[in-house]
Amino acid sequence: MSNNLAGSNSYIQLFPSNHPSNGTVSYRDGNPVVSFILGEQDRYLIGSSVRLVGNISIYKTPSGDFGNIPLATDNLEVSPKLSTYGMLDQIVISSQKSKNVIEHVRHYGRYLASYLPAVSSIQEAQNHLGVTANTLPNTKANRLQYVNNLNGSSGTDRNFRGNSFCINMPTGFLNSKQPIGLSGRGWGTGGLQFDIHLAPDSQFLVNFDGTLNQSFYQLTNVSLICEVINPSVDELSRLMSQGSATMEYNAISSYYTTIASSNAIINFRLGLSRVLGIFMNFIPSTYLNNLTYDSYQTMPLINDLGAGTLAPINQVIFTKGGQRVPLQYNLDTNVRDDPTSQIADPQLYRNFMNAFVPYMKNQKTQIGPITSNRIGVTNTSDFADAGQMFGVGVSFDSISGQGLDFRTENFGAQIECGLTADNPHSAFLFVRSQQTIVMNANGVQVIT
Repeated sequence: MSNNLAGSNSYIQLFPSNHPSNGTVSYRDGNPVVSFILGEQDRYLIGSSVRLVGNISIYKTPSGDFGNIPLATDNLEVSPKLSTYGMLDQIVISSQKSKNVIEHVRHYGRYLASYLPAVSSIQEAQNHLGVTANTLPNTKANRLQYVNNLNGSSGTDRNFRGNSFCINMPTGFLNSKQPIGLSGRGWGTGGLQFDIHLAPDSQFLVNFDGTLNQSFYQLTNVSLICEVINPSVDELSRLMSQGSATMEYNAISSYYTTIASSNAIINFRLGLSRVLGIFMNFIPSTYLNNLTYDSYQTMPLINDLGAGTLAPINQVIFTKGGQRVPLQYNLDTNVRDDPTSQIADPQLYRNFMNAFVPYMKNQKTQIGPITSNRIGVTNTSDFADAGQMFGVGVSFDSISGQGLDFRTENFGAQIECGLTADNPHSAFLFVRSQQTIVMNANGVQVIT
């Protein structure tokens, strides 16, 4: 759309289409999905403007419609790197008219646990994200300002107890720089439906001593806000005669597997034609959906859960159809030659960060010596900053933006590590790929 033909902008607020009668939303009360419908209209949506807005309250035990407020002495926390973002489990964006799914990001909280620290600085986490998402990369400070926030608790309307939030939802489709047509007359998606799946309480909350096993979180006054473009009369006339449109964006696809040996082999048929990069993060499987652990830790492989004994990664090989791609060599880490090294391997981290954005252009990150060394790995809250920010990844195309074709050949990763104990780890694999949505009067089609 030509900018000189654009008309005015409007701001829209949407309320859940499946809002419960009492106005509260929580996983515990059987409302794990919040849906919003942005109806079919002759406008463009600015994807990056979409924000989820509301209030969040955290309770240690149920009590009537709400719950008992945690005290400062209660050992109840959330992930300091995510805070409010930790309540998001899945994001599904589909056409409101045809119901075709445009993007579905599973394990969304695990994705953000790597993505947000990789592309935002410590200052942003403390300031901008601290205001909008209540993040504070220090476990104890985060608990006091987020979980133990008594705001509104002394009033008669306890719906407002806790924190307010206004968060964006980073996905490939919404982060596209192109405006998204909403029309159902050929040049748009026919409206959009946003289905936001909430994380279980035991995934979102952390109670290290296991005494507060009834703790839960609750949302109120939930809405979705966004900005839309009203095309000018001339532009709208051109669009009506056009009859169809296409849009390209970088989609996020997710996969899950487990590894439990010193020679871990990960193999997936991606079915994607333009893969730009992949990255994966790890966590002991027993930590997932477990109230006594931070389920969003992105930590190195470990053998002894109690002592935090590392199972260092010695070598990584990325393959496409069994051949080494894109690295034509084995990625041998520094710990392979020096098992006592406490310094993060520079190659491993360089390729991991390069999977998000081109490494040399990434000027803001929380990944550094403190959050990537081989010391301080623990299953308690006593870790530095927001915890370990470990991961493995690689970029397939940082130049042309066209990516590699994985429709007929499998993606593979072979990881040689020191995992010898009976301690299976969950590996969450995220793939960034170029996709195209074709829109016409018959509906939408996503070309992967």
